[in-house]
Amino acid sequence: MSAPSSETLACAGADKALQPDWPQLNPGEIHVWQTRLDEAAHEQEKAVLSEDELDRAARYRFRQDSLRFVAGRARLRRILGGYLGLSPEDLIFCRGPQGKPWLFLNPGEAPLYFNVTHADAVALYAVTREGEVGIDIERIREIPDWAGIAGSCFAPRERARLRRLPPDRRMRAFFESWTRQEAFLKASGEGLTGKKPGRSSAQHAGYSLHSFTPAPGYLATLASAFVADRVIFQTWSEAGASIALTAVETQDSTL
Repeated sequence: MSAPSSETLACAGADKALQPDWPQLNPGEIHVWQTRLDEAAHEQEKAVLSEDELDRAARYRFRQDSLRFVAGRARLRRILGGYLGLSPEDLIFCRGPQGKPWLFLNPGEAPLYFNVTHADAVALYAVTREGEVGIDIERIREIPDWAGIAGSCFAPRERARLRRLPPDRRMRAFFESWTRQEAFLKASGEGLTGKKPGRSSAQHAGYSLHSFTPAPGYLATLASAFVADRVIFQTWSEAGASIALTAVETQDSTL
């Protein structure tokens, strides 16, 4: 996925979610936010979480995992609150029949669809008003048993393609197939039912897929139940009390 043009939006303050110049989510758009979870003011992030979220954070065995969970949930609340004009701590999350989280909104209010993924400290958030979305990120790395995993998870055509590739290209192709399937299953809700990737065809199901490189050494795929007019990438980085947003507009590319 290419990035032919870009613009920078400057914002400041922890209460950015209530500012009127928050990026506008237009019809037909998907916004994909990227952030690093190790760049966080921990106590400020904790202040916007619910009691349930704080309890979940406390149950992590390793402190780094707990810190990243807190940062991830706080960023999700701030991002969604920005689009809704609400304080992040006022958002209420519920779960659907298959366990997929959704926002509780007032009757008659337009729904806001979202999905979250992270690998190490890199997190991505997909947000739209058009329909269900899913997003998945993986760090590209060597998988010794790639053939066994592909045999149980990927379609025959994908397995054959991986076998034909030279070793120096195989792992990237493996994770492209993996993230495409995971993003599709998250968008459809099937990923929360225990269904293995590769048992459904995203194209045949009418889903649009976009694979991209969010950071060096990582690969991600965005899946949507509709063809987006535009996918806009935005980066959230924190330095003290300032938040800088960089927006990149890309052409839609259905795979």
